[in-house]
Amino acid sequence: MTYTALDKIVENRKMPLLFIGSGLSKRYLYNYPNWDELLLLSYQKIGADPFQYQKYKESFIRQGLSPFDVNVKMASVIEDLFNAAFFDRKIKLDRVKNPSWVKRNISPYKMFLSRYFKNLPVYRSAKTDLEISKLKQLKNKISAVITTNYDLFLEKVIFPSDFKVFVHQNELFSADSYNIAEIYKIHGSVSDANSIIITESDYQKFSESRKLIIAKMLTLFAESPIIFLGYSFTDENIQTIIVDFLSCLTSKELFNIDEHFIFISYKKNELGLKEIKRTITTQSGAEIPITEIQTDNFSMVYDILNKITPGISPSRIRETRKLVKTIVDQSVATNSAESVIVGIDNLESVDLSTKPLAIAIGYRENILNKFGYGLLADDMIFEDILFDNKHFSPNEMCLERFKSIASTRLLPVFKYVKNATVSIESNTKLKNYINTHNTMDKLLPSNIQKQLHALPDIIDYDILLAETAKLPDINKQAGLMLKNISNYTIEQIRAFCCNLFKSSRESAMHSTHFKRCVMYIDLSENLWA
Repeated sequence: MTYTALDKIVENRKMPLLFIGSGLSKRYLYNYPNWDELLLLSYQKIGADPFQYQKYKESFIRQGLSPFDVNVKMASVIEDLFNAAFFDRKIKLDRVKNPSWVKRNISPYKMFLSRYFKNLPVYRSAKTDLEISKLKQLKNKISAVITTNYDLFLEKVIFPSDFKVFVHQNELFSADSYNIAEIYKIHGSVSDANSIIITESDYQKFSESRKLIIAKMLTLFAESPIIFLGYSFTDENIQTIIVDFLSCLTSKELFNIDEHFIFISYKKNELGLKEIKRTITTQSGAEIPITEIQTDNFSMVYDILNKITPGISPSRIRETRKLVKTIVDQSVATNSAESVIVGIDNLESVDLSTKPLAIAIGYRENILNKFGYGLLADDMIFEDILFDNKHFSPNEMCLERFKSIASTRLLPVFKYVKNATVSIESNTKLKNYINTHNTMDKLLPSNIQKQLHALPDIIDYDILLAETAKLPDINKQAGLMLKNISNYTIEQIRAFCCNLFKSSRESAMHSTHFKRCVMYIDLSENLWA
């Protein structure tokens, strides 16, 4: 078997970034149009004279415009004609007379495109089914995906629930982006019709913000080679992005660039992987070698990439980065933090001058066993009480996590105290905490009861749910439950608290009423039972 640049990527154990174009969707979605076909069928939807379509196109060609610019201008003409026909009620997109999306200033033409691409089914054959199954396996082998496709094939069929999707360019560097296990739809998506980039004005705006895409590529390229799938090597739009990107690289980064910048292009009936060295000329006139691999055997491409064996899956890496960032943000925001757990990406943004630093990334059990339970955040304890999903050591929780607990804290402890095999000494802070929180009167002291006094008495659980749904925040919702908590079963209280916790973990952890509700569950199940 021929040794290719893809094999080199596998050897280096680098998870590649996939840059995916319409050719991939055209391969796997039934009746997926190329750009020319899409423009023509859009024009035909209006029912206009096909000779007029050709008249517009010939006019732009005679102006000496490139095929890309011709299509962009044709899309602009078609959008104007399409929208005019829609508002003149010559064509319909809905059964209702005045669809609500019109009031949201969504272009009827883009709504048409959105619905068209949403409804394209997956093409079924033995060959494509095999390829799709292998493509799905890449979810643990690639770092991220950039795509110019509008359709939902990647996020619905290939990587469902595994990758976070970003539709707008301004989201590329949002606080919720972690540069791993993410799909960046830089030309928009059918999930937001107005995000679709197809007309001349759309591409002008896209060009103005293209630097964001280049910056994102530079960030991702620092750790990953880039593999282009579903693009023609002559695609003018993608060539512009590539040239801009390559122009930003240093001579060191350009060294052996052809091993890290690979085009997989379609060549009919090519069953092998035909590798070709090509050259791209940058704006400064520099010639950059890249690698093109021509094939009609995408199974072979996926088989090679599936040999990559990362130590941890991309989705887990993303969740780890997300968790670390949350801990950083919460720790830096408080003066009482005893330590700061920091992700490597965030080191420069944290003032460590007055706080000790701890960095720990790995499986929870290993970290807890090695470094102790003192690092456990409060919300993890509340989650464990509600969902019984953390399996913390009762002994370690009592000896480590609760050893310095203040009597003014609101933390459920009785689950761990009940199951611990170690004795709780009488002169410890934990023992004092137990003694000051082990009855309903202590859980709801007089000042809290006064806060709740004006709230209505509700016996029926369904009525309680209906009333809390009207309240503006979690603390008020939890307060209504707390006022009536003795009227309900533990199962009902738990279901109520679980919903609040899942709706907004952060808001729940800022609610003293919510915390007291969960502590009531803890008391009921482990001390009063």
